[in-house]
Amino acid sequence: MIMKINNKYLPSVVFFGALLVCMPAYSESLTAGEDHTCLLKSNGAAYCWGDNSVGQLGNRSTEPSMVPVAVSGNLRFDSISTSWDHTCGVTREGNAYCWGRGRYGRLGNGMSEHSTVPVAVSGGLTFESVSAGLAHTCGVTTDGSAFCWGLNEDGILGNNSVETSAIPVAVAGALSFGSIRAGSATTCGITKIGDAYCWGSGDFGRLLGQGPNDRGNKMSPGLVAGDFKFKPDSLSVGLDHACAISTDEKAVCWGRGRYGKLGIGLGDGLGVIDNLMTPREINGNISFALITTGVFQTCGIASDNASYCWGRNGSGQLGDGTTVMRVEPAVISTDQTFTAITIGNDHACGVAVNKDIYCWGDGNAGKLGNLTSDNRLTPTKVAAN
Repeated sequence: MIMKINNKYLPSVVFFGALLVCMPAYSESLTAGEDHTCLLKSNGAAYCWGDNSVGQLGNRSTEPSMVPVAVSGNLRFDSISTSWDHTCGVTREGNAYCWGRGRYGRLGNGMSEHSTVPVAVSGGLTFESVSAGLAHTCGVTTDGSAFCWGLNEDGILGNNSVETSAIPVAVAGALSFGSIRAGSATTCGITKIGDAYCWGSGDFGRLLGQGPNDRGNKMSPGLVAGDFKFKPDSLSVGLDHACAISTDEKAVCWGRGRYGKLGIGLGDGLGVIDNLMTPREINGNISFALITTGVFQTCGIASDNASYCWGRNGSGQLGDGTTVMRVEPAVISTDQTFTAITIGNDHACGVAVNKDIYCWGDGNAGKLGNLTSDNRLTPTKVAAN
């Protein structure tokens, strides 16, 4: 998910893609925005719940919903991604659609108006995946090319310019990406050979991960520092930090460390958390299969199926039954085994092995999907609709 509090940045929430084999077998997945959450069912149908003030639920309405409602259009999606208040997805035919807030052209249809239903992204491109950021969106086509559209502050679209675009523009560098994630003021991607690149706002060097001597903004992809090789589809970009899984299954993070969201423990003084301008493996020696970032927290699923979260916890969004900040991975308090986890601003959700959906943290706008706006300190089952 995404967000900067001064309204410059927002949440970029990561969705972990569906599995495709010869006879299509799709896994269920979740993606969380600021105050809404969406579920992609194994049959490709998308459902969303929570805030709907600009149509981000995609159900021809602006009324909020405390239970999942179907996204309009009878589309069958292969992947979906939510941000602060817009949502995007790629159909099984490779067509990209977006809905919700349209300002700065983040829906990619050449317009700036909001839409309460999915609208096709312009350009006739065939996408493998898309990622919704604060005020921009990016996607990877089936040949590995990267395209972005929307607000282009600090060069976040990666096309060697700062000119906003309401239609997709090619990211510079001719790199072949396995995944790309649109954050708040930074975009990052991992190539098919496992190299990480970031571009956009340097924010004193914290966001781009390109070392302490490289603090400026980047209008095109810059190689992330260090010797790590990453799994191509393991990347997640939050408000002002990013994480990915290395080829040896270790969680690696970089960026701003406040609230302990980098998972590396305390810094130089009580409550002071180190920033990382170069990627570093988190504490705990845990092998991870999945990692996802939020605004002030990070969660992951280990290779042994245990689920962890760390970072800010004021609303119980770490799911450990407390509101205590964690600076290293803490086990989620649940008897469920999750196959996917997503984080919003101050809530999180997971898909259990039996395909039941659970959410926890801040319940504002009904985004936990349990018919209330109450906070939950541990995973609570989403109501059926």
